[in-house]
Amino acid sequence: MLLIENYIFRRMLRAFFLTLLVLSATVWLSQALRQFDLVANMGQTVLTFVEVSILLLPALATAVTPPSLLIAVIYTFRTLNDGSELVVINASGAPQGALLKPVLLTALIAAILTALMTLYFSPLALQKWREMITNVRGNFLTTILREGQFMSLAPNLTFHLSRRNTDGTLQGIFLSDGREPQTTITYLAERGAVLDNPLGVFLVMANGTIQKRDNKNNSISIIEFSSYAFDLSSFSSQASVPPLRPQERSTAYLLNPSPDDKFFQKYPGKFRSELHTRLSTPLLTLVFAIIPLVFLGQAETTRQQRSATIGMAVMAVLGIGVIDFVLAGASEESLAAAALMYLVPLFALAVSVFLILIGKQPKPPERLLALGDIISGRARSLFRRREASA
Repeated sequence: MLLIENYIFRRMLRAFFLTLLVLSATVWLSQALRQFDLVANMGQTVLTFVEVSILLLPALATAVTPPSLLIAVIYTFRTLNDGSELVVINASGAPQGALLKPVLLTALIAAILTALMTLYFSPLALQKWREMITNVRGNFLTTILREGQFMSLAPNLTFHLSRRNTDGTLQGIFLSDGREPQTTITYLAERGAVLDNPLGVFLVMANGTIQKRDNKNNSISIIEFSSYAFDLSSFSSQASVPPLRPQERSTAYLLNPSPDDKFFQKYPGKFRSELHTRLSTPLLTLVFAIIPLVFLGQAETTRQQRSATIGMAVMAVLGIGVIDFVLAGASEESLAAAALMYLVPLFALAVSVFLILIGKQPKPPERLLALGDIISGRARSLFRRREASA
């Protein structure tokens, strides 16, 4: 039986990691595009965009791991059934444990991966993500380094930039300083750069002129320069990171939150709910693997019956997922709901393992199969009519 178990385990593990990779990449791409304004509108480099986007991966991986495992189990046993391999396994008298062990082992790998993400990597990455986003959006430089716009840095102080290169250098700089009532100073430079160091923030301009206009007699004096630094330190301020949400706190912090935490003072239930969600998610991952085996562990000969069985398995898993989601929200106020977040998956796992070991597989109702035949028949006839009319 060890040969059968290894064969099923290898196929299922490959399917799980491939599905996890595809789903993670798809969801990550959709989320990463939402952060593209960091490059397009806020003057950040592509490296900053990549760093911010990658920090979302642990949380996204946590979300797609259970459905990836569900898809892997369904795919593996459907291919085994379509290739008549499941018929041979059932007919050979192999115990149901030979099917349960590879599924359980794959589920444990997925559960450990989920636990690492939920308990450590995901909150750490989300915290770093929040800090980076806050610094970028609160950075004064992102508001002035916008091409083709006249930006008012202060009353009577206007800045304009023609172009910002990918290496951070600036071209076509215009700066008008009319804060002194007697004089108006205009700075024009071919190129420049913003220098941010411990001494302050400076706009370093090269190859330009300073035009100083006396507002009393309208006289103008022009000075050419090869290099000139304009101090922007008084306009720049370090953005403060807002109070971290429970999803961005470490698990150790959730176990013992600070009484002075303003977010905790306002929403203490959210911290409790987040902690129970992190601890119960690995159990829910196991449910996404074991319940489908209850419905797919026995060979079936008709395609309609197999499709209906797969539909029942998906509905059962989604039902447990919906119950867990509702309990997570209720656990903010109820300790009983928090306890049920662990008891419901454990009960589902116990019942599923029992049904698998005794070889009891739920069958789809005959009415459901008949309805499926009617729908598929009408769909085929509709396509034939369209092909004939075309």
